Amino acid sequence: MTYSAEDKKAYYKNLRAQWSVAKETADTDHITAIIRNHGLNISVTGFAFVQAQMNAQGLEGLPYLDMKTFHGWKENGFKVQKGQHSTATGLTWVTVGAKKEATEETNKDAYKMPRSYNLFHRSQVANI
Repeated sequence: MTYSAEDKKAYYKNLRAQWSVAKETADTDHITAIIRNHGLNISVTGFAFVQAQMNAQGLEGLPYLDMKTFHGWKENGFKVQKGQHSTATGLTWVTVGAKKEATEETNKDAYKMPRSYNLFHRSQVANI
């Protein structure tokens, strides 16, 4: 499937808007405590971004403990059940336009782009 430039622009604008809402509404102290207690390697905003999707779908649990990628579940001894589809996305930011040897000062054309990835809830997986 090919997307037009307008479709791509709207997609990225929507991702940025969702991220901004998660950042503005995140209970930073509470989320920081959860991240520390569970040893998670995620940002407060990333946690809030996934938590908002879980809440909207009525899913219980904590992001990145009860919502993982396909490979994340596999690494933890589970498999996504046949026919299940991702119902939530995580978001990471990747640097675009950067050269390997460039420094921040010499590479002013580099910028961050949101990159989404699919997440599955614990209710969608089974032990291997």
